[in-house]
Amino acid sequence: VFDYDRFSRNDVVGEVRVNMLDLDVTSSVEVWGDITKHKKPPEELQEVLLSLSYLPSAERLTVVLLKARNLFRPKNKETIDPFVKVYLLSSGKRVKKKKTATRKASTNPVWNEALTFNISSANLANSAIEVCVMDGAGGSDLMGSTPLLGCCVVGPHEEGAGQDHWTDMTQSPRKAVAMWHTLR
Repeated sequence: VFDYDRFSRNDVVGEVRVNMLDLDVTSSVEVWGDITKHKKPPEELQEVLLSLSYLPSAERLTVVLLKARNLFRPKNKETIDPFVKVYLLSSGKRVKKKKTATRKASTNPVWNEALTFNISSANLANSAIEVCVMDGAGGSDLMGSTPLLGCCVVGPHEEGAGQDHWTDMTQSPRKAVAMWHTLR
């Protein structure tokens, strides 16, 4: 069972497994089963490694895009030229955008680029970052035709790693906290 996504790869929701030996397929058969969550092996996950740090005295969030791994090439392309757009979200709305340089022909790019955003301590609890890995070889960014390879959101109202990373950062001010995030 897949969750259709128009702009990136479809996500696997789960699966139902049925032993064919138990079925009489000479007539019409209806099978019901519980959908179980399907875990992909690590090499089938697109991931990005980023580091976050918040400096309360300067009210500055630093996002360091370290690297990505296993980026998927579209079926019709031999290479991708990935770069990252990072959006600062405030109450769920995009308020600022910064981007990295493009890395040519790599499905495992390394950026090591720091992007900084000014966020007041009071607004930190309503903020988040959206990290979008794009393919610069797909077209002109000015025309909005740059293909999206995958996204993740890191913030206090997310689930799983996105929330954990934000919490670790806020509980360790002035320290860089790095974590891998799965792109969807």
